[in-house]
Amino acid sequence: MNKNPRVRVAGILVKDDKLLLIQHKKNGKEYWLLPGGGVDFGETMQEALKREFIEETNLNINVNELLFISEAIDPKGEKHIINFFFKVEYVDGILKLAKEKRLVDLKYIDIDEIDNIIMYPNIKKQLINYFKNNDNSIKYIGNIWE
Repeated sequence: MNKNPRVRVAGILVKDDKLLLIQHKKNGKEYWLLPGGGVDFGETMQEALKREFIEETNLNINVNELLFISEAIDPKGEKHIINFFFKVEYVDGILKLAKEKRLVDLKYIDIDEIDNIIMYPNIKKQLINYFKNNDNSIKYIGNIWE
């Protein structure tokens, strides 16, 4: 078992007041995430996020400011993930879901509807506050394991 934290990056891409989310299915559970993934050794967070966006969504993006940081520490001691959430902007590409077994759907969801979905990590409250109050200050959310 790896005893080092995993660094994960995710992108907040908005179009017409809707947020791009990707739906995963794992162990019989379906849930939504912001597009993104793990940072490889020797890769910057920005490089990782650009790579993950191309792999998962077929979109090229620019990575802008850091908005949130959270951790997810498994109470069983099996996982520790540090999440960095960046605002990103569309550059080019046609939205297309990657052909990965765990990926189910990819779409823009109205910010007012995200409260009604299962999302990991659960940063729905922070996202709604960011959209409604245009709050760009960096927030450390803490441990939000679910």
